[in-house]
Amino acid sequence: MENLLVVLIFVGSIVYKIYSNYKEEMEKSAKRGPQRPPITKSQAPGIPGKPYQQSSVPPPIPSTTARTVQQEFVTKGNIIQDIPEEVQRVKESRKKHGKGEVEPTKETNEPIAFDLRQAVIQAAILERPYR
Repeated sequence: MENLLVVLIFVGSIVYKIYSNYKEEMEKSAKRGPQRPPITKSQAPGIPGKPYQQSSVPPPIPSTTARTVQQEFVTKGNIIQDIPEEVQRVKESRKKHGKGEVEPTKETNEPIAFDLRQAVIQAAILERPYR
């Protein structure tokens, strides 16, 4: 019973210390940011306090000016001029060299030399327990 009382007092002191530190931090934050209005319990975060009211006057509609844009005649030469020089050089070099086809490798069905005894020894060496 005596141990239980000591434990309860210890836990209570820890809870009190946490609560007092929390109050101190809240006071410090109130001093740092007084520009924010405090949130009341009736207001949920993110929801404004006043309901949205629709205005009776509609917003003004901006006038649009008709723009006459002449479309330029697009040719292959015009497109090439818009492409950077580096890209043009790379395209030309690819045309010269071709696609650079890879030669297929010949596969042979030769038997694989496998020694189970040697494999077990090497596995034991690699998985050696460290002491």
